[in-house]
Amino acid sequence: MAIKRSVQIDLTLTSKFHCCTRAVRKAFILDHNSKDDPDKIDRRKWIEDRILFLSTVFCIDVCAYAVMSNHYHVILDVHKQQSDEWSSLEVITRWHNIYKGTELSRAYAKGKQLSNVEAELVLEFAEKCRKKLHDISWFMRNINEPLARIANKEDNCKGRFWESRFKSQALLDDQALLTCMAYVDLNPIRANMSENIQKSEFTSIKKRYEKAKQANNINHPNQQPKHLSKLTGNYSKNKHNDISIKVESYIELVQWTGKQLRKNKTSISKNTPSILSDLNINPEEFLNSAQHYGSQFHRMVGSLQSIFNAIKHCDINKTAGMKKAKYLFG
Repeated sequence: MAIKRSVQIDLTLTSKFHCCTRAVRKAFILDHNSKDDPDKIDRRKWIEDRILFLSTVFCIDVCAYAVMSNHYHVILDVHKQQSDEWSSLEVITRWHNIYKGTELSRAYAKGKQLSNVEAELVLEFAEKCRKKLHDISWFMRNINEPLARIANKEDNCKGRFWESRFKSQALLDDQALLTCMAYVDLNPIRANMSENIQKSEFTSIKKRYEKAKQANNINHPNQQPKHLSKLTGNYSKNKHNDISIKVESYIELVQWTGKQLRKNKTSISKNTPSILSDLNINPEEFLNSAQHYGSQFHRMVGSLQSIFNAIKHCDINKTAGMKKAKYLFG
């Protein structure tokens, strides 16, 4: 039986979640290149652009993403506290970037004088929008529904484009976040669609690598992709989207892991990235997870202690992946 989304996405447990949506029947209906037909959109590029655009509207940061031919992955970091600090005007202005709003909200955004009753209605509307702007379900809906309408119109057909529900997975700590980000970014290499991260189209790692190459200083937080979470190595309460993983260490790790996967290596080379030992992650188990992560974890990912704390919080007995976490995260 499906678990309620409100239970799957519990912001008191973690702010970071791995989400995945698949096309119906796992068909390759996202693999449409606009060069083949200029009148139609490039669907994978559309999803990538949409993900990055929505990160500027919602109070949700994008840690990583990969858009494949029949599904896409995205890792999201929700900042509810930040959205609570927004003024009603900012909330409504952001909402109007994706929806028309109401007649009163549009008048309010333009600075028109409203009566007391009208002003109260606008504030009520703003609070409803505020909740939706830090809601992962609304974020995913704003990717899936528009593309489904566009694609069905292009293909002159009706019916479902996506599977009924997107999958979500709680990432409980930095170990889980790093492992999941690498798994997501390595999708094209694992599927033999690209040889390295430089050629991994429609992935966050390609954008991170290109920006780092341009800057010639990949440790500088201001020289990272604009619409992706910053990998600075330090978390600051004043910088809501910073992740405590250094960008140069992350790029090195994904490059190294990609080479291991391409060579089908079962043994670990001597130049294992130091970030794995820094986070107490077993290199051999990490390499195995980079290949088989999807079948190893289900509802939540993290160190064994993090999982124990989480299942106690959720009042459940166990969850898939506990044995794997014991060996992977030391």
